[in-house]
Parts: sequence; structure tokens; C-alpha cells
Amino acid sequence: MKRLMSFPLALILLLMVLPDRAAAAESFSVRCEGGDPVRPYFATFDIDAKAIVFETPPTNVEAYSGINLRAGEIISTENGRIEFIVPVLPGRLDLIFDRNQKTMTWPGMDAPTFRPTLIHQCTVTPPRSILSFRARDPIQHPISVRCEDAGDMYFTMDAASKQAVFERGKEGRLYQGAVTDVQQDEVTLSMNFDVPRRIVWNKSRQSITIEGIEGDAARPRGVMQCQEVAARTMIVYHARLWRR
Repeated sequence: MKRLMSFPLALILLLMVLPDRAAAAESFSVRCEGGDPVRPYFATFDIDAKAIVFETPPTNVEAYSGINLRAGEIISTENGRIEFIVPVLPGRLDLIFDRNQKTMTWPGMDAPTFRPTLIHQCTVTPPRSILSFRARDPIQHPISVRCEDAGDMYFTMDAASKQAVFERGKEGRLYQGAVTDVQQDEVTLSMNFDVPRRIVWNKSRQSITIEGIEGDAARPRGVMQCQEVAARTMIVYHARLWRR
């Protein structure tokens, strides 16, 4: 009897000492600031996949323009320090994010007169939405929809910012769009395909309707069964750039 009772206790103790694999697989983003004038930049990490997506600071702070995106690789996560590399022409950036101090370190070059070591303060945030790239304010409540009968096809939309994006196929081609109307059960989009198309997401019916173009037999009205999925993030979409 004692042997039987000891099994659940031993299992509980084992679970207590095993690493939290679910937590390790979680991704997160950081917003850091540096430079003169001070400019924000972002990094989104997936520790388990050893993937990093880095959004460079804007070249023009006022217009919030000139931002680029780079996909890279995490090479070490020891002692709370995430060391990662980001390919840039003609070489690469080697950066370190300290999870305890919440700082980003840009190691200096061999000759300090060219660039000393830089340390920037950062703020940890949830993983950035795929809609947040080149957006001055982060997207807080995006919705992503996957249409299973069409393969790798996703719509991501946000009513507050009126932004929308469509991902098509395994090549991951992106199409920009806008939210044009929001009803209790429906969200209407205008997507910039080869020609603009009206798209309607109906939550209760779990369907996406692509309205046809009058007089164009090659672009008829179509309805696909879809479902809401976890919101698409920078790391989910852009990290595949590194693996290619």
C-alpha cells in the first residue's frame, strides 16, 4: 500500500524538478532604445527554435521610416544572456540580450575609436504581431484566421489600427490590406491583391468570403471554411527567412 501511495508523490516531485518545456518554447519581444537621437528598435525571440527576428531602428524618427527586418539565430542562452547573430551586409551583427538586466549589448569593434561597447535599456513585451512591423504603435489585439482547405493561407486583421495582411502559400508571400468595416459578427477587408478584392470574415459561420469582380470570370465569388487560430507573430512568419 505504501508503495502504491508513493508513486503519485514521486511523480509530483519529478514534475517539480523537470524544466518547464512549455515555458521554454514561449516567444517574447523586447523594445530597446539607443542612439542620438534616441530611436526604438525591436527583437522577437523563440528560445526553443533558436530563432530571432530583429527590426532595425528607423532612419527617420519623425516619419518613423527606414526600418528593416532581419532574421537571425540564437547561439547561446546561458546565465540569462541570449547571444544571437543577425546577418547584415557585408557581415553580421553579434548582439547580447540580458534577461535579468533587461539590456541589449552591442559589442564594440576592435578599435574603440570606431565604436565602443553600447548598452541599451529594453522593455520585455508579448511577441510582436505580424502587423506591427513599421507601425509606430504596437498592435494589441490582432485576429488571425487559417483557411485549411486552401493550404497555408492566413488572414490577420486588427480593427483598432484597421490593418490587415494576407499570407499565401508556403512561400509566405504577403499582401497588405485594410479593415473597412466591423460588425458584431463580421469583419470586412479590402485586400491589395493583383486587383483590390473585398473579403468578409464571418466568425459564427467560420468562413471567409472573397467577393467576385463583376464581369471578370477569372475572379468569381468564393467561400472558404476557416477558423481562428493563434495570432500570427513576427517570429512565426519571418524566422523562416533564416532557415532558407
